[in-house]
Amino acid sequence: VHSLNLRGCTGIKDVSALGNVHSLTLRDCKAIADVRALGSVHSLNLMRCTKVTDVSALGTVHVLDLTGCTGIKDVSALGGVAWLNLTNCPGVTDVSALAFVPSLYLRGCGAKLHINSSGM
Repeated sequence: VHSLNLRGCTGIKDVSALGNVHSLTLRDCKAIADVRALGSVHSLNLMRCTKVTDVSALGTVHVLDLTGCTGIKDVSALGGVAWLNLTNCPGVTDVSALAFVPSLYLRGCGAKLHINSSGM
């Protein structure tokens, strides 16, 4: 499967069989917590998947939307993502590992940014 949109499928908990999908939308799938199997997905939308807390396996995802994933705190493994949206992720306070992410959206997250000449 190249593209799969399961937006709003609130009963889905196990996504372990979806790791080979190229573009995957799981937006508003409120029961999903474990996303370790999704590290090979090219484009991944987890918007408002509020039970997701561990995103350490997603560092090789190219496009990653974590908007409204309020359970996320540690994003240190996401420095290799090309497009990353952490809008409204208040638990994210340290974004120092994301200094070289080309497209980074942080509105509404808890990070205090210090910009210098070498990045953040």
